[in-house]
Amino acid sequence: MLLKLAWRNIFRNKRRSLITVSSIIFAVLFAVFMRSLQYGAYDNMLKNIVGSYMGYIQVHNKGFWEEKTLDNSFAISDIQELTNQDGITYLSPRIEGFALASFGEVSKPVALLGLDAALEKQYIKLDQKIIEGTYFSAANPGLLIGKGVKEIMKLQVGDTLVFLGQGYQGSIASGVYPIVGIVDLKTPELNKRTVLMNLEQAQSFFALPDMVTTAVVGIDHDDWQDAQQKAISTLDTSSLEVMNWQEMLPELKQLIAVDKAGGMFVLLILYSIIAFSLFGTVLMLTEERSFEYGVLVAIGMDKSKVIQVAILETILMAIAGVIAGLIVAFPFVLYFNINPINLSGQMQEVVERFGFEALIPTSLDPSIALTHAGIIFLIVLIVNIYTIVKIKNLNPITAMRK
Repeated sequence: MLLKLAWRNIFRNKRRSLITVSSIIFAVLFAVFMRSLQYGAYDNMLKNIVGSYMGYIQVHNKGFWEEKTLDNSFAISDIQELTNQDGITYLSPRIEGFALASFGEVSKPVALLGLDAALEKQYIKLDQKIIEGTYFSAANPGLLIGKGVKEIMKLQVGDTLVFLGQGYQGSIASGVYPIVGIVDLKTPELNKRTVLMNLEQAQSFFALPDMVTTAVVGIDHDDWQDAQQKAISTLDTSSLEVMNWQEMLPELKQLIAVDKAGGMFVLLILYSIIAFSLFGTVLMLTEERSFEYGVLVAIGMDKSKVIQVAILETILMAIAGVIAGLIVAFPFVLYFNINPINLSGQMQEVVERFGFEALIPTSLDPSIALTHAGIIFLIVLIVNIYTIVKIKNLNPITAMRK
C-alpha cells in the first residue's frame, strides 16, 4: 500500500521527480566516466610497459637487476620446472643486451632484445604490433626494430644493420642482420631504442649458448602475488631472484599511487558538490510539499507512515536515477575505450617524456560503475534525512498556512 502511494506521488509530482532523477543521473555519469578514464590510463600503462614488455614477474640471476651485464646470465634448464606450477602459463626466456647499431654513416646504441618468436607470438601477441613488414621466425630470420629507431636512423624494411658490442665474458659480439619488420611497442622510449632479435640469433651473437639473462613468467588473471610465491618456493633462490613489476618499477607504482590519491581528492570534491546539489534539491522539494505533508498528518495519517512514504519515494527515484545514469554512462565509457583520447601538443610531449603512450582509454571494469553508483545511492539516502527530520517535527497547522 505504501509502495503504491509512493509511486503515485512520484508520478503526480513529475517535475520534482524529474529534477531529482536528473541530478542523480548526472552525478553517476560524471563520477563513473571520470574514474573509468583514470583507471583506463593505469591499465594502459601496465599493459604497455608491464603486461607486454617486462611481464608481471621476471626471473633473473642474482645481481642482474642492479648490474645488467651478460655475465649475470643463467641456464634455461634452471627454471624449466616452473612450467609445472598451477597458475603459471608459460616462460618466455630472453636476452637483454646492448650494442652499437650502424647503417651507412648513422650509428646509435640500442637495446638488443633476444626472445622466443613463437612464444611471444602466442602469448604476448607481438606479431599484432607489426606496423610494417613481417614477423620474424626461424624460417624468416632477421630484426624487428622499434618505429622510433626507424625514424632516427632513417631505416626501411629490407635494410641491413651492422652490430658491434660485447658478448659473454668479454667476447666480441658482431654481426650483420636484415630488417624484416617495424614494430610499435606502444611506449615511445622503447620504440626509440629497442631492436628485437630471435633468441637463437641473440644467443649466437652474444656467445650465450643455452643461456639467457631474463625469463618472463606468464600468469593467469594478473594474480602475480601467488605466482611469485610459487616461483620463489620452486627455484633455487640462492642463485636466482624472482621480482614482480612493483619491485622492478617502483617509480611506476609510486606514480599510480600518487595519481590515485589525487583522483580520490577530486572525487571527494565532486561528491561534496553532488551531496550539496542533491541536498538543495531535497530541501526545495520538501519545502514545496510541506503543505501536502501537513494535510496528510491533519487527516489522521501517522507521521511514521508519511516518513516511510517519503523514504520509499527517495529510494525509488534513487534506483531509477542510478540505473539510468549507468545506462547513459555506458556508451561514453565504451566509445572512449574503443577510441581512446589522443593527447596532442604540449600534453603529449610531457606524457611521452615519462615514457608513456599519449593515449587515455576508459576502463570497462564493472566494479568502477557499481562502486560509484552505490556511493551516490548512499548519498541520496543520507541527504533524505532532512526530509525525515522535517516530517517528524512537522506542525500540520503551520504547514497548511504556508
